[in-house]
Amino acid sequence: MLLDRSRLPVVFIRTNADAETSINDQIEALLEERRPFVLVTDHAPDDHDEETQEERKERALFFKKIKDRMRAYCRGMIVIDGGRPTSAAIKIAAVTAGKAFGFAILFAADEAEAERKGRNLLGSRDDAWLL
Repeated sequence: MLLDRSRLPVVFIRTNADAETSINDQIEALLEERRPFVLVTDHAPDDHDEETQEERKERALFFKKIKDRMRAYCRGMIVIDGGRPTSAAIKIAAVTAGKAFGFAILFAADEAEAERKGRNLLGSRDDAWLL
């Protein structure tokens, strides 16, 4: 996985791309900058069926560790759903995850819509990254 920061403060999680560092280290580095951002992914909030119990435990511990910083700097997450109808189960999972993480989880048909929604979450300011 790769955090694509080319459109900061909108950050894309590229699930099909490899990075030299772990996704956890990439998220830590982003949080260390102490600036508002929005995450965009094509990875649904409930899409962890293939994870082992140990991987789920590690992910939960990591998010517990960064929870306060995520609440402080992450303004939301946009899930790219390709314009497909979002099932009630996924919407419920998104609301639950959003409450746990402390930010909104929205859905968009494509990257352009996701970026627009992300910038709206940041307050529609192009200079929000400078805060």
